[in-house]
Amino acid sequence: MDRATGRRLGSHAIALGAVATLVACGALAGIDDYTIGECKGGLCEADAPEADAPADEDAGAVPSDAGGVACPGKPRPPAVRVGPPGNAFCIDATEVSNADYDAFLAAAVDPKEQPAECAWNTSFERERPEGGGAPEEPAVGVDWCDARAYCAWAGKYLCGKVEGGKKTGPVTPEGLSDYTSHQWMLACSAEARLRYPYGGLYDPARCNLADFDAGRALPVGTAPGCVGGYAGIHDLVGNVWEWFDGPCVADGALEVDGGDGGPASDGCLLKGGSFLDNGAAYDCRLEAANIRRDLRQHNVGFRCCSD
Repeated sequence: MDRATGRRLGSHAIALGAVATLVACGALAGIDDYTIGECKGGLCEADAPEADAPADEDAGAVPSDAGGVACPGKPRPPAVRVGPPGNAFCIDATEVSNADYDAFLAAAVDPKEQPAECAWNTSFERERPEGGGAPEEPAVGVDWCDARAYCAWAGKYLCGKVEGGKKTGPVTPEGLSDYTSHQWMLACSAEARLRYPYGGLYDPARCNLADFDAGRALPVGTAPGCVGGYAGIHDLVGNVWEWFDGPCVADGALEVDGGDGGPASDGCLLKGGSFLDNGAAYDCRLEAANIRRDLRQHNVGFRCCSD
């Protein structure tokens, strides 16, 4: 729940960002330039399995190529190097888990080390879901600044805009639909080859959205078949929404009691959907917008990127 507004993020109450019209599925599954293109990866209508066929965990995932270059930063979560030659980077294989985040809290990072937009954030303690959350479940109840601080402590950063294999800043409003520079979306779609991380057709049995029927966040990386867009990356759709470094902007509608909430009430973005969200609309392109920077909620977590 949003601490300031009381709003819950879910399939019926979330503000969605401006996204292009969803393309048709089937034999034409590419998302290049957000127009229907030829099938470039994943499952297409002609070769889709029968409805009762078991999911092939690796179907649709594009092989990743580290090129012999190890990913920097702490090894939890492990990272996968993705992207084309000349613009490759690393992204965590899973969402950050409770065990990972507990190690960060144990390090007692000083909140005063945060940038100006997070000066209001005086503690990195998160709001755990009822029952506390198992060690390998995703760390939720973290706001944008908590996620940013964890990534910095881990020697990584909150996923943003990449050029030449280096992060150059946050994703800009104009870059939200640019799969070549938007790190999170590039990784999820395997450079626009896929509509979903696993392929071109929606499969409710793969990722932990509401129709997967888990009813809660699962331990990271355990939803069968929710792998891709590159091999080795899990849960880019479903399980929990994920913070990324996008265009956080001042939004008076999100201020408390009509006052100036400052950066804490900036409207930020989330990607990926969660176990509360239902349906085929939750693909690599969809985002939730106008989410307060200080939101801490039980279906919102994050992962990190690195050069």
